[in-house]
Amino acid sequence: MAKVEVRYNYRLRVHARQAQLLQGVFDSCRFVWNQALGRWGDLWRHEGLSYSYRTAAAELTDWRSRFEWLADQPQCPQQQTLRHLYRSISAFLDKANPAGRPNYKKRRDGYATAEWTKNGFKVGGTGLGIAGDRLAIATSAGRMSLPVVWSRPLPTEPTSVTIYSDRAGRWFASFVVRLEVPEAPLDPTGRTTGLDVGLSTFATTEEDTTDIENPRFARMAAKALARSQRNTARKKKGSKNWARAKQRQARLAAKVANQRADFHHKAARHLIAAYDRIGIEDLKVKNMSRRGKGSSKTGLNRSIADASWAQFRHILTWQATKAGKDIVALPARDTTQTCSTCGEKANPRLELSDRVFSGRCCGLVLGRDRNAARNLNPDRCGASAGGTESAGVAVPVGDDGTKPKVPAGTLAA
Repeated sequence: MAKVEVRYNYRLRVHARQAQLLQGVFDSCRFVWNQALGRWGDLWRHEGLSYSYRTAAAELTDWRSRFEWLADQPQCPQQQTLRHLYRSISAFLDKANPAGRPNYKKRRDGYATAEWTKNGFKVGGTGLGIAGDRLAIATSAGRMSLPVVWSRPLPTEPTSVTIYSDRAGRWFASFVVRLEVPEAPLDPTGRTTGLDVGLSTFATTEEDTTDIENPRFARMAAKALARSQRNTARKKKGSKNWARAKQRQARLAAKVANQRADFHHKAARHLIAAYDRIGIEDLKVKNMSRRGKGSSKTGLNRSIADASWAQFRHILTWQATKAGKDIVALPARDTTQTCSTCGEKANPRLELSDRVFSGRCCGLVLGRDRNAARNLNPDRCGASAGGTESAGVAVPVGDDGTKPKVPAGTLAA
């Protein structure tokens, strides 16, 4: 079994004085990020010089000696901020798979996050998040104890914790723990299927008994969201009433996001329990929802975002990893245009409005999505077309104990 790192998220109950102390930590982290980013940008743009992490860490010591308010805050979150910044810079400079340029952080944009490593926090009591345990973190006022809503115990002692507040005003503690997978392997079923994601039906398999309908959470909440946006627009920007209206709007959006994530986890677990191997389309969802002239999916952007296929694939892969099952990513090209029985291409090509595939060669008449699901079955087309996808949410720990980066959004469920 391989060791991986995953995140366990919990709600925090933070009162006003604790929120004030945490805001001081967030402000110091934001200052360090912006100072280091500005130094790196100036040297890289104007002088062509490298501003390494080691140099930035040395300058952090100098900043703490010159700014008393910065020295009052714990150093651990500030050092972690520098590490996160240089990971972002490395991703930006990676020519093989470049990411966006790191941006400056603004307080009003909701940048409220800080990370403590082992020497900066402690889970009291059992250390595994049993009822009654409290989280103690380093702040400018010394160790501060925070009550955590332990919805489930931690599987092992955490290696780091990130405290953050979202736009809806909720507080969270995100623990990184190391565990072995498969964590709870399921009994094999001997069944394999392809999986076609869509909008009318969220997930179509080869058997109609395991199909999953699309709940469309954002569409159901659209009226309430629009009403909240109109209410916010009537307030003076920057006022206290505007801030309260923005928070109410964020709470509505957060509720939709929570509903969608809960649905994705339950749907993934349902599929993993029914099948040993699942073939999925290697979709570029970002490109599918891109606006552009002549795009047949231009009017479906809101529905595609509501379905959130990329998040579902991420969750499905993690659930399969925990259960000891396989997810096979296969090319999405022409899966709906090819007959799953004889391999003949549809002529003329099917449009989005055509929901039935009719094979002229073999006489197959089958639902468009069901035909695509059959084409995605890894046992029919062979795993060599895509290969078993590794768990994008589970990062192996090196033999030397080195700690790799935990990908954004890596959540255990």
